Amino acid sequence: MTTVTYRFSARATGVPSAGIAGMMAYAAKYKDTVSLGQGAPQFPTPRFIYDYISERSKTDINVGMYANLGTTLDMELKRLIQSQFAKNYGFTPELDHLYITLGGIGGLFATFMSLLEAGDEVIYFDPSYPLHLSQLHLTQAKVVFVSYDEESGWKLDIDKVKAAVTKRTKVIVLTNPNNPTGTVLSESEIRALSQIVLDHDLILVLDEAYSYLTYEKQLFSPMLIPELRDHIVLCKSFSKEYAMTGWRIGYLYANPKLIAKINDVHLYFTVTPPSISMTAAIAALSDHRGETAMHDFKDKLTASRTAIVERLGKLPKLFEFYEPDGAFYAFPKIVGMNMPALDFAHLLVDEAKVVTIPGDSSGPAGRGHVRMSFAAEPELIHRAFDRIDTFAKKHGLQ
Repeated sequence: MTTVTYRFSARATGVPSAGIAGMMAYAAKYKDTVSLGQGAPQFPTPRFIYDYISERSKTDINVGMYANLGTTLDMELKRLIQSQFAKNYGFTPELDHLYITLGGIGGLFATFMSLLEAGDEVIYFDPSYPLHLSQLHLTQAKVVFVSYDEESGWKLDIDKVKAAVTKRTKVIVLTNPNNPTGTVLSESEIRALSQIVLDHDLILVLDEAYSYLTYEKQLFSPMLIPELRDHIVLCKSFSKEYAMTGWRIGYLYANPKLIAKINDVHLYFTVTPPSISMTAAIAALSDHRGETAMHDFKDKLTASRTAIVERLGKLPKLFEFYEPDGAFYAFPKIVGMNMPALDFAHLLVDEAKVVTIPGDSSGPAGRGHVRMSFAAEPELIHRAFDRIDTFAKKHGLQ
């Protein structure tokens, strides 16, 4: 048999792992695991969305056709998104400022690939969503880590941001609310960060996938600052708000000049987003049951947040943590066992059959932490922590 020598591109070599797939694969060897791992709502897509697609498909062939720019589905969905903007951000964007994407992650990747190249610098607030790091690696830009301050409850140090900006800085990436810390930046932090973007003529890539999911703290979006909007690429998703993770549908807002270049990238790795998923998104936004479902999800997740905070609080010898202000993750620091987070996560699977995600993949400040998703009913949270309690007792840490 002939031996083939495969020569891979530099960009595809050493791509940082998000850690999630590895942990799910590790846990797959056990039958009875409880997962606090993957960051996805453990609720089904609302039934009315399926019913809408079924009925519409009987009379509208567009449900199964390409949904290119300017087609019926594209324009219909954008008009509904316009209405959402008016409610959430206080203004109605022009249609050419909106772009439908293959999930939020498709919009993010197309944005990074259209803006960044080798030699450019990107400020990444650490810890944050690890898939951003994987995508940024593929652009071959340099990631500059600016760590949240854990001692103050994962707050942003604006002076650190200012110090990190150089002549090569092109983009700042902000996930707000944050995955994995649950941080929600205050209005004063957002305004200070926005001034840095304006002063240095930067682009703020804004991931607001969890914007609907804050608790006691109110979200102040950079989108509420009019003079900043031409510097923003806002990436949104239907995955978290409507429990539509598998539909892979999202959208972004940006200046039309940016949209044109983002389209040049997005078009050639997707052609178009799935038309059936666009139809599902139309159902979610056009039917009052979509908003009802979103509020119902938030109520359930608020109860699950209460449960995980309560249970973590009873394990001070094993974990230190801050209550999340938004999203659906807790990010406790491992204090009771002297081992890397990956080793701890493996041990927790082996001995307790509970899946968590090592924090290292979220950036250097994530070392020694694990991410726990509470995107499920409180009963599952309690079941997982009953097992963690037994694990802690075994190791003398209860």
